[in-house]
Amino acid sequence: MSRWMCFWTAIATCIVVLSAGCSRRAQVAMPRQITLYYCKAGSGALVPMKYTADAAMSGSALENYAVDQLLSGPAAGQDALVLFPAGTRAVVTQSGGTAIVDLKGPLTRPLRIGASDEIALFKSLTYTLTDLPAVKNVQVLIDGHRSAVLPGGGFELDEPLTRETFAQ
Repeated sequence: MSRWMCFWTAIATCIVVLSAGCSRRAQVAMPRQITLYYCKAGSGALVPMKYTADAAMSGSALENYAVDQLLSGPAAGQDALVLFPAGTRAVVTQSGGTAIVDLKGPLTRPLRIGASDEIALFKSLTYTLTDLPAVKNVQVLIDGHRSAVLPGGGFELDEPLTRETFAQ
């Protein structure tokens, strides 16, 4: 009887040891932190704000998420920030190191904001996107077309924007 007991104990021990070695632990992807940059009205000073993105996001999915969050504005502290007009939409695609941002909505009409605030809009967009790993510069399209300037505006948009575009 004790011989059978030892036999079954040995079998059970082998099963436990083998199954422990075969188990796979699920790797949980940690969320990724991204930084969105807003500009203070009148000064153009950058205000960085951290947001959490899904760890699986990369490339144009991450870029679209970042721009969507930027267009939505921060949850709090919006009073002194230059924000894109409500209803502005964007689609971001990528070509090499260039994020191509096609803006639609109110930007197709004159904004009636000052030149420094117009520059601040594109500074915040450029800094937000160039903070992402694969983006070196930002090409802005308005309603699918390359425009020299915004309607009623003066900031030049016909060339890709970089952080150096805004260096003073």
